[in-house]
Amino acid sequence: MDEEDCRRLAKNGGGPYQWGVRDREKHQLIVALWKQYPALLSLLADLKSVAKKNAQLTEKAYEGRNYRFLGFFSMQAGETKAEGYRFSYSEEGVSQTVDTFLIKDGKTIYAFLCGGREENMDADHDQFCRILESLQYV
Repeated sequence: MDEEDCRRLAKNGGGPYQWGVRDREKHQLIVALWKQYPALLSLLADLKSVAKKNAQLTEKAYEGRNYRFLGFFSMQAGETKAEGYRFSYSEEGVSQTVDTFLIKDGKTIYAFLCGGREENMDADHDQFCRILESLQYV
């Protein structure tokens, strides 16, 4: 992901509820987003349904960029369950893959977007999973 991609990502979703890190050498990016929901809505929110809705919104957001949905997955993230999905897209001829992990903690839903080059997607996914599996809640 180049500087322009990072600026675009920050401009589209930047704000007080976003944080990210990037490894320039490995072409990896991890962005964390979070949103608090009203108590009643957070009780009713099913994480799998939220993941499906987010995947639909992601497809619209990446329209015209060779978007491909690659599937849903579930995993442990520390002491809680995460739901996620993987997709790929192309930017200026470079294929990127993004794993999106969603975690619910009380009234807050956290989304971790972990992206990198498509040719590294399996190794990147394994690394991102190890990071999330090691989460500790304080």
